[in-house]
Amino acid sequence: MTEWMLSESEGYDLLSKYGIPTPKYRIVTRAEDAGSAAEAIGFPVVMKIISPDIIHKSDAGGVIVGVGTKEAAQSAFNQIVANARAYNQNADIHGVIVENQAAPGLELIIGGKTDPTFGKVITFGIGGTLVELMKDVTLRILPIDEEEIRKMVTDIDSYPLITGYRGSKPKDEECLIQIIKNVCKMFEDQKELREFDINPIRLYDSGACAVDARIIMDNDIRLLDVVEREPVPPEYFKPKSVAVIGASDDKNKMGYAVMHNLLHFPGKVYPINNKRDTIQGLKAYPTILDIPDDTIDLAVITVPARHVPGVMEECGKKGVKIAVVITAGFKEMSEEGRLLEERIVEIAHRYGTRIVGPNCLGLIIPPIGLDTTYVAQSPNPGNIAFISQSGAIVNTVVDWSLTKDIGFSFVVSVGNQADLNFFDYLRAAAADPETKVIIMYIEQIKNGKAFMEIVSEVSRHKPVVALKAGSSARGQAAAASHTGSLSGSYDVYVEAFIKSGVLLVHTLTG
Repeated sequence: MTEWMLSESEGYDLLSKYGIPTPKYRIVTRAEDAGSAAEAIGFPVVMKIISPDIIHKSDAGGVIVGVGTKEAAQSAFNQIVANARAYNQNADIHGVIVENQAAPGLELIIGGKTDPTFGKVITFGIGGTLVELMKDVTLRILPIDEEEIRKMVTDIDSYPLITGYRGSKPKDEECLIQIIKNVCKMFEDQKELREFDINPIRLYDSGACAVDARIIMDNDIRLLDVVEREPVPPEYFKPKSVAVIGASDDKNKMGYAVMHNLLHFPGKVYPINNKRDTIQGLKAYPTILDIPDDTIDLAVITVPARHVPGVMEECGKKGVKIAVVITAGFKEMSEEGRLLEERIVEIAHRYGTRIVGPNCLGLIIPPIGLDTTYVAQSPNPGNIAFISQSGAIVNTVVDWSLTKDIGFSFVVSVGNQADLNFFDYLRAAAADPETKVIIMYIEQIKNGKAFMEIVSEVSRHKPVVALKAGSSARGQAAAASHTGSLSGSYDVYVEAFIKSGVLLVHTLTG
């Protein structure tokens, strides 16, 4: 078992360990003990079933509130156990928890989840029964300091309920700040703590109390990761010679469109086709190894996926610095494709060749006249770098830019990011003197913490704009109730962009 939920008493104990106020409680297994426990705790009390097989206690009749006498506590014990048995006759019942019934107060939620990209995320907002209706919450990616915690509290629309609204007394905001600080420390300390929500935590004129907590542990928490390699030398993106492997005279083939766009490249262009002597007016070569030049700076690969490993081997032997693999049919398609992709990466790494893609539209560097894509018309030179996880978006943006006379310094469709990834392209754009602004279209990032560090550094020198797919309810997976966040990964990305200094977060539906 890698995942388990703490019992209510275990949850209270963990919260108490970090100075988060909880009700006094006792666990009992007999009716007579329930009466004594209630008397010792002080009336009124709440009594709840303890069973790993009954998650929704109220649905099972496993909760009785407002118990005011010793006799009522004994009767409540019997009723709760009977209700639980009727609800699930095979339930493993550990007993009944008797706890102090917290006084009414402003009901808030403090939650957390482990995002697979950015790690631990904390959420705060209006809680209780209104939590899913109002969705008045804010979130932060850990770690955060006290200043950011205070901003979290003031960010919610319902903040006036804390400061005092229409004659009501102000609530204990300083106590709330300290509790959130303690919760953050708990979340960071407890490496196996995957997800939790403290809902409600009742805030009073003085003090607070965590009335209920759902805490999920996991001893196999995994985050999306990426293996970092040496940065790409800037000259790799300024090739003087290009080979098109799979170049064609057939207008229905991708190799035709790619070759056609490279006819305007001022450097040397070599078509590779083992069945033709010339391609689009240029001398063709059977393989890249047959080109008389000692080295080729960049190769564009458009042959079917099954041929790419052999072609990559030849590129490595020829000393190709970057291979742009337009071809699809790799990990995005099947397990067989994944293994094929791993194979071409291994071959490329052996020779020191870097890979753009595979399964991508390609790379465009307008200031040097390089277009390795199959877009209908190359974009104009300019000072905007556009890094996209969608080839279709690149196509659309390039078409639109031509009607608006907007130019680019660098355009890349990242594809599967088998080798070069967002980090590499961000660094390249940051180092490029032609680039004044960087725009990113993002679907998913690996290693969110590293991404935030790099974007934070880049954004100090050049404006960075992020366009994130999945802002609509249809485009993002619905957040499950009781997740402790009430927010999907989209919201976490937005917070990450803001925290990293991105000047504008423009949301796209889909």
